[in-house]
Amino acid sequence: MRVFAASLGLALALFLSGCASWGPIQPPTVKNYPIGDAYASTEINATIFRLEALSSDQQNQYATFYNPAGQVVVAHRLLSDSQWTSTIEPFSGNVRDAHNDVVLGLSADHVLHLAYDHHNQPLHYRQSVDPSDLTQFGPTQQLTGLLETRVTYPSFLSGATGDLYFFYRDGKSGNGRLCLDYYNPLTHAWSTVQAPLLEGEGQSSPYWWRPEVGTDGAIHLAWCWRDTPDASTNHDICYAVSRDGGHTWSNSAGKVLTLPITRFADATVFPIAKGQNLINSCALAVDAHGHPHIVYYANGPDGVPQYFHLWFDGKQWSAQPVSQRKQTFSLAGQGTLKIPVSRPEIAVSRRGVAYLITRDEEFGGGLRLYASRPPYQQWLALDVLNEPLGEWEPSYDLARWRRDGVLSLFVLPVHQGNNEKTTDFPPQLARVVELSGLE
Repeated sequence: MRVFAASLGLALALFLSGCASWGPIQPPTVKNYPIGDAYASTEINATIFRLEALSSDQQNQYATFYNPAGQVVVAHRLLSDSQWTSTIEPFSGNVRDAHNDVVLGLSADHVLHLAYDHHNQPLHYRQSVDPSDLTQFGPTQQLTGLLETRVTYPSFLSGATGDLYFFYRDGKSGNGRLCLDYYNPLTHAWSTVQAPLLEGEGQSSPYWWRPEVGTDGAIHLAWCWRDTPDASTNHDICYAVSRDGGHTWSNSAGKVLTLPITRFADATVFPIAKGQNLINSCALAVDAHGHPHIVYYANGPDGVPQYFHLWFDGKQWSAQPVSQRKQTFSLAGQGTLKIPVSRPEIAVSRRGVAYLITRDEEFGGGLRLYASRPPYQQWLALDVLNEPLGEWEPSYDLARWRRDGVLSLFVLPVHQGNNEKTTDFPPQLARVVELSGLE
């Protein structure tokens, strides 16, 4: 492990001087596309595990969120147009609990999938009914009917050919398991892949990072374990990959793992003890070589929480500190917490440049990127939006990034109280912020 020692004020011209042939990393071009007013008194519309808040095909982009009255909104725009058209759906969610978010998925058969309002509750899932209008949905329905009565953290993930995966937790914090379903756009049907895939065995709960499907169709998954509902009991970063649609899983050394994967499986790639401010539910990205990149925050050697980048080069794992934060805080307690930094997202470009997407009160509380080129030993900070975003966390349109190299982020200022408390923060304007010109 190399210790990060570069100053955040380092001039662009000196950044990564060992890669001078690349030239300096340039700030992105920023465009804003306002959508409409959204509920902002909790973090429900701006949590990092909202996969996906945005999704697109080659012509259209879709967004979903809760309006100030708690009703589900589905918005649409042509990617060639800056104007959004919003539809208020005739169903709603408990916006006072930031877990109960709304997410969407877009499959190759031109069906929009919607899941909303879950915190250890029965599945709320709907499909669009008209290919000419994907904002009109049918009744709630089951996916497979297996382990769908205690759902939390639903998330859709697009496959390599327009198919769709659905990840969710069955159970509760400290005693849960990760389940995985699959949607075939040719048969228009869901099937169970693993129920469960990760199993806490009544003693722990897996908190998975945002997964990703590589260009070869492999599913990459990272997670940590939490032993109680208290976030301070998060520990150990683990990783597994499936090259057959989720049916078998291996560790990074190629060893096939027994299913379901438990705490005692040979899957830990970076041991971190409890009480080290390790945050759960961050993000993973896959580079053009099929190598996974994992981001998180945890205490540095001096006890100050820092952002870290952990990646596998095909032979070994290595971790580098990314940030140079000075302010301490304690990640402890139950429920959603008011935290001065966001969980980090990550995007890796076709050229291998890694971008961490963050928000940090210490640096103004706006949208901040950290950028680095291989071998990821030095990082440059780029402040993209110099405005306070409260407790906003990043999520972006994965398909648009893969297809067009554009970071299309759902941005909404929100405030969150500790232990699931609401605030008096008024509704705010939801928008898509697009960052282009990235390497």
